[in-house]
Amino acid sequence: MKRQRVGRVLQAVIFVCITIPILIAILIGVYGRHYFKLSTEINGVDCSFLTVGSASKKLEKSVNSAEIKLKFAEDKEYTCLGAYFSLELTNKKALEEALNKQNQEDTSEDIITLSNLYSVDEEKVKTYLSSLSVFKSENMKKPENASLQYDEESKSMVIKSEQYGNEVDLETACNFMIDALKRGETIIDFTEITNINPTILSTDDKLKEEQSYINSILATTVEYTLYDGSTYTLDASVMKDWISQGDDGYYSIDLDNNIPKFIDGLEEKAEYLLTSTDFNATDLGKIQVAFGRRTYATINEEEEAKRIKEQLGTSESYKVEPIYNALPDYYNINTYVELDLTRQRVWMYVNGKQIVNTPCVTGSVAGGYSTPAGIYYLTYKTTDTYLEGYNGDGSKYRSHVNFWMPFNGGIGFHDAAWRSTFGGNIYMTNGSHGCVNLPYKAAQTLYQNINTSIPIILYAS
Repeated sequence: MKRQRVGRVLQAVIFVCITIPILIAILIGVYGRHYFKLSTEINGVDCSFLTVGSASKKLEKSVNSAEIKLKFAEDKEYTCLGAYFSLELTNKKALEEALNKQNQEDTSEDIITLSNLYSVDEEKVKTYLSSLSVFKSENMKKPENASLQYDEESKSMVIKSEQYGNEVDLETACNFMIDALKRGETIIDFTEITNINPTILSTDDKLKEEQSYINSILATTVEYTLYDGSTYTLDASVMKDWISQGDDGYYSIDLDNNIPKFIDGLEEKAEYLLTSTDFNATDLGKIQVAFGRRTYATINEEEEAKRIKEQLGTSESYKVEPIYNALPDYYNINTYVELDLTRQRVWMYVNGKQIVNTPCVTGSVAGGYSTPAGIYYLTYKTTDTYLEGYNGDGSKYRSHVNFWMPFNGGIGFHDAAWRSTFGGNIYMTNGSHGCVNLPYKAAQTLYQNINTSIPIILYAS
């Protein structure tokens, strides 16, 4: 009897040990298909052992009762309740899919993050954000890059520090917040969409290099002493206007375009009228010859620009005279035509050899046609032509010449077959209308050798 009882007890124990785990497994399997497992957290809310319906209600209640924190640039923060935005959990399908995944995958995560769970009253979001002071235009500022500014006291470029911004677009912010609320987020950081950071800081190496180079230019001074004793200066006060900022925020100083402009201004001040030059007159030696036409000393722009470029960047001070264009050396020339109005004589020298030495007749002094002294060049030359004009009494003249060589408007050299004598004082009362009358042979030789590059020097000794 005892053995039978023991046997039945053992059978019962064995049955319980086998059956209970099976039942538990069956219950867990059935239960697990409808409930989230232990330690399940959805969007930060504990949903352990909850059905989709229960989890939905708990999540919706949680987000509506939660304090929503809004974070902006410059450490500005605002808080409000989620309920203000009428949040409703409308995406139960996402919860069902999460539950199914737990049932199908043993390795599925217990911490679940779902997006687009809730519906949001978008108009309330816009109304709320519009009321915040951070969105008022007067409170917004764009970030500003560090920049170079000219300092009048130091006469140099100094770095102005960058400025951080707080600019955020209202429409973008609304969409950003709506998306965050749909995910059930309770901390919304708007700095992610805020225009805060400048692109160039005061520590920027390139900006510092530009500052150093530009200041080496500005620290250079070039003072010109002009012909009349006045000065004209190139310094920082002039060159600061040569500095420009590119679209990339960096700086340059434009020497290539501004140096020529500076030289133009220098030339206006430095240009002066030349009155006479030295000349080695035949049988007279060194004399002063007037230029006749208005002739100015002008700047050699190419050489002046080259010198300025070499000086700029040295941070030195220079005192110089302008580099003028070189004038022809009329004293040491060896090919020229010479006319002495007083001696009434014409000479021509080619490579130092005299090929013409002839008397002439110039413009009538008594008739008011005196030939003007000066330094001229041939305009053109032609043969077998007629010279026409008017006499002092108004009558017209027309004279044939074999060789015509104008050099000063209508004044030029030509042969004069109507004259039998030349030189002396004929020009005083019976001179020409301003031209230089020559004997035929002399005019012919002159014509054959003269060109537009040979100076014609007229003077009264």
